[in-house]
Amino acid sequence: MNKYNESIIYDDATLIVEEYLYEFKKLKNNKIIISGGAGFLLSYFCYIIEIVNEKFKIPVKLIVLDKFFFGLPFRLKKFKKKKYIKFINIDLSESLPKNLKCDYFIHGASIASPTYYRKFPIETIKVNVSCLLKIFDKLCTLKKKVKSIIFMSSSEVYGNPDLFNIPTNENYFGNVSFTGPRACYDESKRIGETICVNYFQKKKLPIKIIRPFNVYGPGQNLNDKRIIPDIIKGLKNKKITLLSNGKATRSFCYISDQIRGILKVMFSGENGQSYNVGNDEMFSIRKITQMFIKFSKKKILIKFKKSSDKNYTKDNPQKRCPDLKKIKKIKGNWKVRRNTEEGIKRTLKYYRIIN
Repeated sequence: MNKYNESIIYDDATLIVEEYLYEFKKLKNNKIIISGGAGFLLSYFCYIIEIVNEKFKIPVKLIVLDKFFFGLPFRLKKFKKKKYIKFINIDLSESLPKNLKCDYFIHGASIASPTYYRKFPIETIKVNVSCLLKIFDKLCTLKKKVKSIIFMSSSEVYGNPDLFNIPTNENYFGNVSFTGPRACYDESKRIGETICVNYFQKKKLPIKIIRPFNVYGPGQNLNDKRIIPDIIKGLKNKKITLLSNGKATRSFCYISDQIRGILKVMFSGENGQSYNVGNDEMFSIRKITQMFIKFSKKKILIKFKKSSDKNYTKDNPQKRCPDLKKIKKIKGNWKVRRNTEEGIKRTLKYYRIIN
């Protein structure tokens, strides 16, 4: 028996392809390049492209550019045998592939976990800023123009919004520390968005910006050191410790809804615009932990402990919730399909904690 239940991901990916089948049919013989495509979020495109090619017989190529910071995940190794998927091991902050010719480009290469981007701040800035500039300059030189470009930004660009801006819409300017321990990520994503807008305005690149809100679900690295992987590990080890008081609130988005949002914006979003993508159900960290415990049917007590890292919660947003009106206005009526309860149960099934 496989360590994880991959059928959950294939089920999610199949439903996504069926929902966007009309758009995928128009991608016949197209090429998609994804930077950071071996990570938790964008690796779902490997499953999607497999289904597009093999179930629906639509020839679409996928090129995955990645540094493979944690190596190629075991679940993705099977895709190396697929002729329509190619993995290129490359540090984009240092160099680019010779050929970036494509029809669609998604720039998601980044270090997104607070634990790791605080450990590698300069590398985080490089991939979010200098790498982005190099990619856009290269795309500007292509004779065959790219049809759509997605920049994966972050809800972190909002920093710690005041209560008058919860839920937070795309027009909020943000409340962000530009020198704090999280600034390498937050500020580089903010300047990344500035780069996107200016390359759209001056170079006419068809760029759209995605601001994801706390994505979780099947396939997430359990050593990622973010809250949901830590809870899953805690369920497996029968011990959950929160390194905070658990009162901060978040809106957790199940991964298939995030992918659906990316595709909606990529196919139909307005160039030069940013879009929140997430779930607007909001729960405290304590409550989301309790929900995972409840649905796992395990008897586990939550322990609270202060982190030995003095910067662990510094500049940490106290509330985070997306206003989703903008993406819902895109033709096609996008909306969240998997609520938090359903997303938790599917995640637990993937990690074989429940049947």
